[in-house]
Amino acid sequence: MASLFRLTSFRLIFIYTTFLIISFCLIAFYLYWTTARDLQVRADDDIIQESKMLDRVYQRRGVNGLARSINELSKIPNANLYTLRDSKGLIVAGNFNDSDSLWNLKRLNDDWVSFSSVENNKNTNANNPPPRKKFFRGKEFIVLNSYNLIIGRDVSNEVYLKERFLNTIISATFLILILGLIGGYVLSRNVLSRISAINKTSIEIMEGDLLQRLPTGSTNDELNELSINLNTMLDRLNKLMTGMKDVSDNIAHDLRTPLNKIRTNLEVTLMSNPSSKNYKDSIEEVIKDIDVVINTFNSLLAISRVESGSLGLDKEKININILIQNAIGLWEPLAEERDITLINQSDEEIFINGNKNLLSQAVSNLIDNAIKYGPEKNKINIGAKIDKRDLILWVSDSGPGIPDEDKNRVLDRFTRLDASRSAQGTGLGLSLVASSVRFHKGKIILLDSKPKGLIVRIELPSDL
Repeated sequence: MASLFRLTSFRLIFIYTTFLIISFCLIAFYLYWTTARDLQVRADDDIIQESKMLDRVYQRRGVNGLARSINELSKIPNANLYTLRDSKGLIVAGNFNDSDSLWNLKRLNDDWVSFSSVENNKNTNANNPPPRKKFFRGKEFIVLNSYNLIIGRDVSNEVYLKERFLNTIISATFLILILGLIGGYVLSRNVLSRISAINKTSIEIMEGDLLQRLPTGSTNDELNELSINLNTMLDRLNKLMTGMKDVSDNIAHDLRTPLNKIRTNLEVTLMSNPSSKNYKDSIEEVIKDIDVVINTFNSLLAISRVESGSLGLDKEKININILIQNAIGLWEPLAEERDITLINQSDEEIFINGNKNLLSQAVSNLIDNAIKYGPEKNKINIGAKIDKRDLILWVSDSGPGIPDEDKNRVLDRFTRLDASRSAQGTGLGLSLVASSVRFHKGKIILLDSKPKGLIVRIELPSDL
């Protein structure tokens, strides 16, 4: 039970039940008070009317006429009570003969009195119920300084009604409290068991078992939604950690070759008796290999900064056609060496809000890959158009293409297919393109070109 009070759900149910009880009690006691007041006001009005009528009788007929009128009224079967006593306390007239009860009058304000009497049951036996206590309320008058007149009314039904009403309020209050606590206990036990399962799984995850996932159910409540979101986050973290491990392995693998080559060149140069030309050739070879290492780290750094948002990447209005023309102008000399044709298929005057450096780098990397891994006399098409509200940008070639099973994998860092191992590269070009596309909230699709080749299609929202 102590653990239940630590649960927010149980505390909320307990607080809600408490406020419900308080509200119920306030409403119930208000009804009780108004009902009791209305019953008393009605009884008092009847007594006042009777007293006015008997006062008129006394004024016209005196004490004897008053006594006769009281005796006549006493014969009428109703809840009214009349008693006229002399100076010795003897009852002269009326329908109430329990003089002992009249000695225990409880005098209230403005000559109002209340008293009670036990009903006299002459046929008392085991089968009969016990005598019932009766309650009266009335008004007291002094006549000729010697007679005592009490005009009252039997209010037993009203007293017992109020008593039952009050008992009902108390019983209902305890019933609401008990049902609220039982309901809170049942509901909170269910929540507690689910939270315990989540805590148990969380401890296993903190101890290093990242494959564990929080339990989920078929219900669509907050806990289930929280578990689903946390599981999605854990899947993402696990993927990132796996990616970090793969990146580390790939860095070690891909940098080992140029570093070993640098070491070998330097050792061979030191062991031989080289000329100045040999020194120069060796140093130039080492610089090229070092450039490969630097380019690898620069690409990794660029990808990390784009994905982490640590760069101050401002957006501006970009003319896509001019951006493509500049990229073509950059790579055209290298393309001409291999008799490769670069064709601009973009529409005129296409504008988009984006980061110019990232988009230029993306287009440049795609053209570089198409030149590097495509055949000689290849035709590379670069274009852009507006389709509905999206900007469609593509780079296509007639090279060997990429197998379907590898199209998603080539967007990861350091991914190089077997067919491209012989070509110089880091395996980071398409990964940087994918990061640039994600920054612009777009998507990249790799399609087959007919009859052969690859189409890299980039879709960017034009209202960035």
